[in-house]
Amino acid sequence: MKPARKTWFSLRDLFCKLTIMSPLKTRNKLLKPSQAIHALHPEVPKNEVIHALRERVKELTALHSTVCVLQDDSLSTREVLDRVVKLVPPAWQYPEITSGRIIVGDCEGRNRGFRRTRWLQACDFRVSPKLTGRIEVYYRKKMPKEAEGPFLAEERNLINSLADMLRVYFERKLASKALMDAHKDLERRVTERTAELQKLNFALKNEVRERELRQNEILSYQEKLKGLSSELILTEERERREIATDLHDIIGQTLAMAKMKAGVLRGYCSAAEASGELKNLSGFIDEAILATRNLTFQLASPILYELGLESALERLAEDTRKRHGLAVSFRAEGGRLPLPTETSVLIFKSARELLINAVKHSGASEVKLRVRRAGGRITVTVRDNGRGFNPVAASVYDGAKGGFGLFSIREKVSRLGGAFRLSSQPGSGTLAVITAPLGKDK
Repeated sequence: MKPARKTWFSLRDLFCKLTIMSPLKTRNKLLKPSQAIHALHPEVPKNEVIHALRERVKELTALHSTVCVLQDDSLSTREVLDRVVKLVPPAWQYPEITSGRIIVGDCEGRNRGFRRTRWLQACDFRVSPKLTGRIEVYYRKKMPKEAEGPFLAEERNLINSLADMLRVYFERKLASKALMDAHKDLERRVTERTAELQKLNFALKNEVRERELRQNEILSYQEKLKGLSSELILTEERERREIATDLHDIIGQTLAMAKMKAGVLRGYCSAAEASGELKNLSGFIDEAILATRNLTFQLASPILYELGLESALERLAEDTRKRHGLAVSFRAEGGRLPLPTETSVLIFKSARELLINAVKHSGASEVKLRVRRAGGRITVTVRDNGRGFNPVAASVYDGAKGGFGLFSIREKVSRLGGAFRLSSQPGSGTLAVITAPLGKDK
């Protein structure tokens, strides 16, 4: 095969010249590209122009075919290398003696009958720090010298372009693989986490269910305890009433009879000393009778059962005023209709506990006790002008520091379906408010 003469224009030059010369006409006839080039450069033989055009077409065909191969994502790396390396010999100037090899990492593609020689044109490329590639083109025998040994300058541009295309392709493939691996890893982690959350959710549901069961049991026990507590309070109150009745009927009457007998004896005694002792004895009996009456009232006020809550609280205010010298005022609004026994007993005991606290701890000089019925509820307020305190700390029951009285009041009122509110601050007195339904909710 006769070697071609050295081409004096590159592929880019060719396109530029073809673009410029495309409008040229000779005798009103459109010229072919080869004819146009020959017309501008008549010194270049026509056969060389045709040869150069054919070489450029071969290069363009190789590039286009490589693009088509690299666009097929279904091909493996070996298949890509095998198909691209087949495009190498036809694109070079002497295809019948051209061998090619493409290496990417551990994968290699080569032409049939590949053989390494000293006439080599190669291009290395790097896909990643761990992955490199190389394109090698060999002539199997010596050929005339060109721009790069026996190889054309355009062939250097072609092999560089092929290397860039393969580099970009494998970079994209690695990025796609990394993205897919990350996606699979994310899916795996999501699946594992979902399974863990499902287990935790199942365990949480079981725990919630167990807690609900325990809560229902606790509520049931609380209702039973409230019922038992109410029964206990009523039973205790009945026993206290019986004891109070016995004190009044037996001891009180016995003391009254003893006082009468002592008075009779004084009429029969003429001695002054005996008469004086009997007088002292009558005084002791009077004190015992008064103490018995007070004890009877403290155990179970008969007024509470006979006249109602308001009358019992009025008597309680009067008794507190007489016994402790404290200015206790009382006022009732809204009528005095009978209340359920449990309501009357619990409110009376709570009000008595608040009055006792005012006497013992407040240092007050005045206490106002008010009762009001309105809107189906009864409200009892106890206000004093004492030294006040921190209601939050005082409302917390501590076996070592006390606080049981207020805790007990809150529990008693709660059994009635009512509420207990305490308002106080140091130096500003105390206001206690008890509210409860006129009839206990069942």
